Amino acid sequence: MRRTLAAVTLALGAAAAPSVARAASCGKPDLVDMVPPDLATGVPLNARLGAHYATAAEYQGEDVVLVHPGGREEALPATWSRAEQFLQVTPTEPLLANSEYTIRWPSLRGINAAAPGLDGKAKFQTGAIIDVAPPVFDGVTGLTWDLEHANDECTDEQIERYVFDLRLGAASDDGGTSGLTLLLFQTQGPLVMEQPTPIPGRAWPQDQDGAEKHIQVRLTTDLGVGQVCFAGFVRDTTGVLSDSGHVESCVHTTAPPFFRGCSVTGAGSGREALLASLALTALLVWRQRRRST
Repeated sequence: MRRTLAAVTLALGAAAAPSVARAASCGKPDLVDMVPPDLATGVPLNARLGAHYATAAEYQGEDVVLVHPGGREEALPATWSRAEQFLQVTPTEPLLANSEYTIRWPSLRGINAAAPGLDGKAKFQTGAIIDVAPPVFDGVTGLTWDLEHANDECTDEQIERYVFDLRLGAASDDGGTSGLTLLLFQTQGPLVMEQPTPIPGRAWPQDQDGAEKHIQVRLTTDLGVGQVCFAGFVRDTTGVLSDSGHVESCVHTTAPPFFRGCSVTGAGSGREALLASLALTALLVWRQRRRST
């Protein structure tokens, strides 16, 4: 790979959030997901617990409460990563094996929001192991794209943006996949300069059936035209990264407007759209020449 992703990942705390088009929170500082999620099992005894919030959220010292087996409640000191919008706590004592815990994540206020956002609560079951091995991730193993025309959820205006469908390779960890965070990077694109651009981290998808897992990344047109590549890591609950940054998937997108074809099978790859456009152009030229002769 052209750049060292590991160094960029370790520097995420100082990185700026990219201008990535996501499902809009419209300024609401809502909780997005929790690591581990609700009803997770086999959580390692040395796990750190975290929650992702929308980009509008700002942490101001709100309490994160861990409910121990037996009902004892403990407010835990928390750390906040603005780059990842990630609130994380480390239990002050090792978790008990094969026990049930509940963690309550606070509602946060936003920079431009008067009302606090949604909070969250996760009930999870510990296992009997200490997480010592790094997670394993096969990386971003496939990539397709489409151009989306949609109403902006906040302004109700028509917008254009690229939708990239990333196929995720298999992931595993001795603490289970429910404790993994997915960290993606755009490694090539029109505005990617010396360093890869981080995509806001999210919990490893748990609600997709089958061996393959997919995740969509939406980019504004200024970020998504031309040669676009993605790579990524997974991070376990102890903060250890997978060795997967060398696996990179790329695709070449076409600037709008372009011929979209008449496919009824759903969104195709950028290559398919481009070939359809070229085929139509060749057909029109052939017909014109035939008429002239």
